[in-house]
Amino acid sequence: MIKNYLYIFLVIFSFNFLSACAVCYGAPDDPITQSLNKAMLFMLGTVFFVLSCIIYSIFSLIKRNNNIQT
Repeated sequence: MIKNYLYIFLVIFSFNFLSACAVCYGAPDDPITQSLNKAMLFMLGTVFFVLSCIIYSIFSLIKRNNNIQT
């Protein structure tokens, strides 16, 4: 029980010690900040593309299965 209170205490009071990286505090027009923004968009796009391919494959298999059964 004391361990749980200790975790809660650490979570509440550790936010004062945590801070973002130097790039997050940088100027929005800095080339490093712009490249990181583009990199994040690329990674999101890659994940979206892979998941959409998986979903398309599942729907394709379901459609084939329905065509075979009828």
